[in-house]
Amino acid sequence: MTRYTLIASAITVALLSGCSSSEHSENGTDGYQYSSKATYSPQQDLSSYEAAPLGYRVVYTQLVERHGARALSSPKYDVLTKQVWDLAKKRGQLTERGEKLGPVTDKVTGANEKLGYGLLTRVGEEEPEGIASRMAERLSSIMTNDASNPVCIQVQTSGEERANQTAYYFMQSLANDVAYVSNDATRCYQTQTQPNKIDNKLVNKYELYFHKTNPAKSVEYQQYTANYKAYKNFKDSDKLEAAFDEISELPKTKLLARQMLERIYTKEFVDFLENDVSDDKNCDIAAENCFKTNTRKPDETEDDWKYVQNEVDAASKLYNMFIIGPGMLREAQAQGGEWNLKQFITPEESAWFSYQSDAEDFYEKGPSFSDSDGVTYNIAKPLLKDMFSEMDAVANNSQSTQHVAKVRFAHAEQMMPLAALLHVEGSTQSADPSILYSQENNEWRGGWVTPYSANIQWDVYKNVNGGETLVKMLYNEKEVGFKDSCKVFSGTQYFYSLNELKRCYSKELSVNE
Repeated sequence: MTRYTLIASAITVALLSGCSSSEHSENGTDGYQYSSKATYSPQQDLSSYEAAPLGYRVVYTQLVERHGARALSSPKYDVLTKQVWDLAKKRGQLTERGEKLGPVTDKVTGANEKLGYGLLTRVGEEEPEGIASRMAERLSSIMTNDASNPVCIQVQTSGEERANQTAYYFMQSLANDVAYVSNDATRCYQTQTQPNKIDNKLVNKYELYFHKTNPAKSVEYQQYTANYKAYKNFKDSDKLEAAFDEISELPKTKLLARQMLERIYTKEFVDFLENDVSDDKNCDIAAENCFKTNTRKPDETEDDWKYVQNEVDAASKLYNMFIIGPGMLREAQAQGGEWNLKQFITPEESAWFSYQSDAEDFYEKGPSFSDSDGVTYNIAKPLLKDMFSEMDAVANNSQSTQHVAKVRFAHAEQMMPLAALLHVEGSTQSADPSILYSQENNEWRGGWVTPYSANIQWDVYKNVNGGETLVKMLYNEKEVGFKDSCKVFSGTQYFYSLNELKRCYSKELSVNE
């Protein structure tokens, strides 16, 4: 494979100095970083939002939200961590602290099995509940509680269970403050009888699961087929693979992997992980040097094997099990107490492995290379197009259904490219192909761009006396500007005219540019 050179020696030195503590780098107040598995918290107080210009009032809102905190997506990080631990236990090569990891891992696995891999945790239910409650308070003039005149709210999801669950808990919470149509034959919300099930009419994979949905199959969306194919080709490219290889081979990765593991295992066992584990994907799982697991469900025929093939893999699997801890706090408490996964990982190690996770997401789903022509985020154009179409209909009084809100529930794979397509805070900077993305040279952080329940909200305002239609954006409930080339409405900081947004996003709204 042809290597695509990404990093100069000077950048290596900078990376080895550690991870920065910029505005979007830390997910926890104690220095621990959780990348895209950070739990959600609103980034601004309701009382501090900029007031609308004189004469303007809110008439409509729309939201795109990632699903809430979930269990592990499948039995992999926990299973592989336990396989490694079991062998060390058998060999007598555990440290005193390491003796604790196996029982804790069993608790993690037990909680995931009881809840259901990939499904929302209790924290994951609380996150959309809070967002809905604050939306109702912020927009009380249109989110009314008049049971004699319920409002119409449109809901769409990716159709995946955790997105459907997020819609359910969002709408259940909203019902505490808002009287909305909940059993309508049109396009208003259809009440969910089960949290993980939603009416098929409310599923839109072309806009909310676009990373795995070929638009060629739809007359409405097939114009975006070239963007989808370009993205798929990029994902399989040598250029992207070379970036991932560079990231995994950084000297500090091996250094911190060994540092992490030698608190748990003896040096001899970590040496074994580094030098003697099989890299044959067809290895016999009964052999001592073979660690692998099939993450597919029993009724699925396709294989999806995950492996530990060296000490870095072992450390990475442990980190990826560690980062679900905060989102599964309630489940751990139900077992009798917290798991205390922090005893196995330091803040420095979490920051570095968070950087590794962020870097892969940055290149594959975010701003990516500066010469990649937006291939990673052009696949979000169908969603952006619909968001603008919704605002046009409000501005022109041409809504097919007089809904006051449209709320959509998706995944990290939608939030990252949408933020990059919008060029908003945290997603404004692509990477020079000759310089590796780092926390020192780029503000992009998974914990800001797409924590659990990450959301973008657009409120639309009209003047009672006519004139411009205005739009304000909230990102994780913080007022943020649109991209730099968009001019704010006179006398305001965060309001933009819809016509101005259509002008400055004309390229992003074009199918093939």
